[in-house]
Amino acid sequence: MQAKRPVLIPAVALLAACLAGTAVDDGTAGFVPRDAPASGRPSSRLHGLILSGSDQRSPSDTTPVLKRILADSGRFDVRVCESPDGLSPSTLEKFDLVIVDTGLARGGDTEKAVSAFVAEGKGVVFTRGAFETLKVQDDSPLTAEGESRRPVGFLDIKLARPDHPIVKGMVDAFRVADSVPSGLSARPGAEVLATCETESQAAPVLAASERGKGRVVALALGHDASAMHEPRFRAALARASEWATSGAVTLPPALEPPGPSADAVKALLITGGHDHEAAFYSLFHGYEDLDWIPVDTAANAFKNNLRDKYDVIIMYDFTRDLDDAGKKNLRDFVASDKGVVVLHHALLNYQTWAWWSENVVGGRYRLQREGESPSSGVKNNQHMDVSPARTHPVLAGIHPFHIVDESYKNMYLSPMIKPLLTTDNPTSDATLAWIGPCETSRVVAIQLGHGHSAFGHPSYRALVHNAILWAAGRLK
Repeated sequence: MQAKRPVLIPAVALLAACLAGTAVDDGTAGFVPRDAPASGRPSSRLHGLILSGSDQRSPSDTTPVLKRILADSGRFDVRVCESPDGLSPSTLEKFDLVIVDTGLARGGDTEKAVSAFVAEGKGVVFTRGAFETLKVQDDSPLTAEGESRRPVGFLDIKLARPDHPIVKGMVDAFRVADSVPSGLSARPGAEVLATCETESQAAPVLAASERGKGRVVALALGHDASAMHEPRFRAALARASEWATSGAVTLPPALEPPGPSADAVKALLITGGHDHEAAFYSLFHGYEDLDWIPVDTAANAFKNNLRDKYDVIIMYDFTRDLDDAGKKNLRDFVASDKGVVVLHHALLNYQTWAWWSENVVGGRYRLQREGESPSSGVKNNQHMDVSPARTHPVLAGIHPFHIVDESYKNMYLSPMIKPLLTTDNPTSDATLAWIGPCETSRVVAIQLGHGHSAFGHPSYRALVHNAILWAAGRLK
């Protein structure tokens, strides 16, 4: 409660590494991607492989963003290979698309494998990272004089072939904050689809060509993650990848970064009265099934009738009391078949309101002695072995886990609760999470959740997410 250049490795081993998880961490832990493509799009996913990393640049710069954009489109399943030297054609045969986000050794096995890949009818996209070495692969529709040292600035992009499937439907001109390589030019036979004005010329930044039976696209925009955040860049990348792979484009002309789905759970988060780490809010980030969650205090939020506005109230506050109007509005919400999730120090709320702690939540941290029951105790940085106590939708995917967190001891716990999680840590009560005894609302109480060691724990994150969905009536 207080307050180098990669070493060559055999192609078979490399493929196994690519498929088994050498992908870079893209920062999307806990994110729930779109499982179904937008209406009208093909349901099958295209399988892509991003080649990342070289002696010139880190594999963690733009590769994770590329992967996320393609996955967010709902059209691609993407893997990452961080050590692409030494690839053979057989290594790539299981993929539909190769995205080259790094410079490839001239005349090397990987360059030859990529050329064979496209000649056989597959798709290749060269991204900004492919231009970081002195000469991009000959298969690329665009080439550059050398490494770019242009500063980031505002670039006016114009479509040169607005009828091409990759850019059809996109606005004819738009502005981005980006940096392009110096000396960009199109190779013979390439179709320039978009240009940008530089000091001396209209430089090609998006071009497509056919090689053998396959298709190749070069996209020289996307200097960094900020430039790649632009909806039109996201669309250009995803549509170029789709066209290179299938010869057709079904994705929309602008792809906004993903947000909540239309039927996402509407929740209100109550804080205040107790300090907490800002990392707490990461628990609600990146889920399409959770709408944008407003944050308020109990004193302000419960001035109003909330029944028609929210599916769930999430409490992470310490509020000692409510006025009569606040109590009525909270009672009305609980009586309306909605959901309540009570986290950690919110178990201290409304110490003298027995209806709340005994009939709704089913638990209370005692701030003082109550008859024969001593006040509750707290101890931080406790190693706790946590086990599920039953089968329940809130525990979907939750197995026994170890966590370091703050423990509560000697709490009031109603005999009517349904335990969800237990521990044998002697500084804690045995029950760590439970379903409340409320008969008119779905209530989940979770004693865990003091600081970053909990907020970043995959099992705790899944537990809180499940609790919100179940309380909202979305999990059965």
